[in-house]
Amino acid sequence: MSRSYHEPVEVRLGRAREHGVRIETALPAGVADDLETPGEPDPQVPAVFLWRGRLHLVRAVLGQWSLRVAWWRAEDRDGPPAAGPGRPGPGGGPGGEQLERVVWRVEAGAGRSAGTGVYDLVQGERWWLERVAD
Repeated sequence: MSRSYHEPVEVRLGRAREHGVRIETALPAGVADDLETPGEPDPQVPAVFLWRGRLHLVRAVLGQWSLRVAWWRAEDRDGPPAAGPGRPGPGGGPGGEQLERVVWRVEAGAGRSAGTGVYDLVQGERWWLERVAD
């Protein structure tokens, strides 16, 4: 079962090997190759995130992709007002919002006794949790 949330979360990035985060083959080839090459640094991946007052430890990155966003939609309803009609902001959209975001599908759990779930974390100007599958 999957539920949509679109709630803000606080995410900390870290090196995959340092934090014990498994990388699945669903990542783009360039990112996955960085893990295999000796002497190359680990890629930065979401390592932990805080959602609804609970700290979730990322155990695996299951996928990563880009999400194109319609320029006429704001990232959130409480954001700054648009720059004005017909005036694009610094990010390309009318209010300066980014038009492309990165989605990270991760397996994470909120402690040892709690089970794991699959979370879609969206990285834009801010991070938010888009979907949870358990």
